[in-house]
Amino acid sequence: MSLRLRSWLLPSAVPFLIIGILLGRITEAFWIPLVACLPAIAAIVLLRGGLRFAGCLALVFSVGTAAGSLAWHPVLPPEGDYAVQGVITGEVRRGSFGQVRLPLSHVTLNGREFSAGAYWTFYLREEEEPPADLQPGRAVSFQASLYHPSGADNPDGYDFREELLRQGITVGLYGSGDLTVSDPDFFSFPGFTAALRHRLSAALTERMGEEAGGYTAAFLLGTRLLIPSEDRAAFANLGIAHILSVSGFHVAVLTGMLAVLFRLLRLRPSVRFILYAVLLTFYCGLCGMNQPVIRASLLLLAGQAGRLLNRPRIGIHLLSAVIIVMLLFSPVQLTGVSFILSFSAVLGIIVLGPAVHAVNPFRRKLPSDLWESAGVMLGAQLGILAPELYFYQKLPLMAFLINLPVMAYASLLIALDWVALLFLPVPFVSDLLCRASCAATELLTGTVRALSALPGITVWTKASDWMTVAGVLLILFGVSVLFRLKWKSRTALMLAGVATVAFSLIPLPHRKTEYIQFSVGNADAAVLWDQDHAFVLDAGLDDGVVSAFLRRRHLVPEAVILTHLHTDHAGGLLSLIRDEIPIPLLYLPAGALDQQIHEDILSALSDLRASGTEIRFLGRGDEITLPSGSMTVLWPEEGKTRPNQDANHYSLVSLLRLHGTSLLQAGDITGSYEAYSAVPADILKAAHHGSSSSSLPATLSAISPQTVLLSCSSVSRHQRFAEKLGAETALFSTAQSGAITVVFEPGRYTVVPFLPSRPSSGGV
Repeated sequence: MSLRLRSWLLPSAVPFLIIGILLGRITEAFWIPLVACLPAIAAIVLLRGGLRFAGCLALVFSVGTAAGSLAWHPVLPPEGDYAVQGVITGEVRRGSFGQVRLPLSHVTLNGREFSAGAYWTFYLREEEEPPADLQPGRAVSFQASLYHPSGADNPDGYDFREELLRQGITVGLYGSGDLTVSDPDFFSFPGFTAALRHRLSAALTERMGEEAGGYTAAFLLGTRLLIPSEDRAAFANLGIAHILSVSGFHVAVLTGMLAVLFRLLRLRPSVRFILYAVLLTFYCGLCGMNQPVIRASLLLLAGQAGRLLNRPRIGIHLLSAVIIVMLLFSPVQLTGVSFILSFSAVLGIIVLGPAVHAVNPFRRKLPSDLWESAGVMLGAQLGILAPELYFYQKLPLMAFLINLPVMAYASLLIALDWVALLFLPVPFVSDLLCRASCAATELLTGTVRALSALPGITVWTKASDWMTVAGVLLILFGVSVLFRLKWKSRTALMLAGVATVAFSLIPLPHRKTEYIQFSVGNADAAVLWDQDHAFVLDAGLDDGVVSAFLRRRHLVPEAVILTHLHTDHAGGLLSLIRDEIPIPLLYLPAGALDQQIHEDILSALSDLRASGTEIRFLGRGDEITLPSGSMTVLWPEEGKTRPNQDANHYSLVSLLRLHGTSLLQAGDITGSYEAYSAVPADILKAAHHGSSSSSLPATLSAISPQTVLLSCSSVSRHQRFAEKLGAETALFSTAQSGAITVVFEPGRYTVVPFLPSRPSSGGV
């Protein structure tokens, strides 16, 4: 193989490895690619030149496919009840309604060792606190039910299973029967570092106060729990949220401090490399084996190794080597947000950095360094543009202006925080350093809050797509020094790239009529997307499912229509407000405000009124005109509701007529009142998640639906409801199908489940 081919081997291997891993993600037959490795190895040994190069790529592809298959399809123990032991390796987190969740390692199930980690959850009364000794690093023993985490079951939904796999967790545990907490009787590196991280975070907050100490713990140790959510949103709005998550920037600051120390100590290069490796390995553990920290540490160590061995250190080769090592070690990182953003940023720096250096007009060190640093920031921002818009649909307009000064200031602040942490045991010196750190942190947070409050600092876009990526690549090609182009050609490429990016972010017209019933457990959330108009029909829980769907498509709902104000139907209002989805009009059933309402929902209604949302009430006979039909209210009857009743009694029931097909939306109407709204319909959205107290036989007979949609979390409830229906009625439940989309066309409709299944068609 020629030197030229060898120089391109690592960069060429990366896409083959990625494609192989993605193929392995969808197949469980890992032995097939392993067998395919044999002819690839034979080609490498027996052939020469380009054929050997092709054999190397084939081997990488086969290994990637096998690794992806094993990573995404691990062998799991059967679901059921187990006696569990393990070590707590993360912070104990409190969720809503008394939920407690935490990760475990060194897990044993019924006395047998389990090779991966577990995600443990249980519930307490809302006013009850977890046991005081339930802390990171402690060993626990308890009885729990084991379950297999599920993947995404909504369009663009959160993939809980993949997120756990990225953390080395393959199973979930629910319950805390016979819980005992003790010190582990063996050394656990994850447990030890988790306990140390917890103690250091507690010491920082005790000495510096909850706010400054929380920020310091986030900057140094990756503990973000103490940073208020509104502050995290403020940093995100300015495009500088990355400084709150320990990543390559934080590792670079730490490495820079170590480099200064090693230079003062006049250590030999080989000793420096060993110390770098040891200290960065320990730091990775201290940050909970945070993947961005591992990636940055590997990249820095690869550069140090090249310097030590006096080998060329070409950026794209170092990046390719680290990507290959990371993906072979943990293939599931490939689909993670942090992985994509990290390497996109580094790729942007590698491409743009040489171009910025080539046109550096300054000769003096300070302005030259500032110029180079600005180029690094610009390259990173350009690199992450497409993935950031894909994941967050938010273009922070001030990011290019403030990133350089904020990063410079944050570098000094993080260095000061490290010194303050090291001198915590020294009383007088510690007090001075902690005060200085507190003042510097307050200056940063105060500035960020003030800038974030300015109007128009972010632009909401639809999610980026392949056109956005193509536009960014055109810009990078235009500025890259790898291509010998004239300035006219470079300018044309960059302008074409900017135009392509801008065009890709314009929402395209929507010509279909679709009703999407989201999978939100035993809750209700749906969107009617009728041509270019969107209507939210119940918002579900405060889980961001509806708001994520709207944000990614840049959809502003014409109205939000709530069947009643229980949290499983109205809780999603909180997500819509938090994600800044405008709600111009809110419809409620008559008498909805006279029933018992959760304080969070009352607060959301107050916020909506303050923002200018108009609230209207609907009663029997009211009609809303839709682009493809109408929505007629069947229940409740205005003036005949009683206060302080079960809100389900007066749940809004409506009949949608779309392209000649009728859909009865039954909300949570109870069996005592459903007869008042039982009219014939082609499709029934079953009442109250299929509860036995609703959808009585007489009601189902009166409606006589061809198709029933059921929003529930239990397959057993699906089966019980199926027994109520005749064989001629098709039943789709979110428990089995995930989100359910009904596409309406003149005279017919098609039901498309989100999870793999055959679509069902019907007509009128």
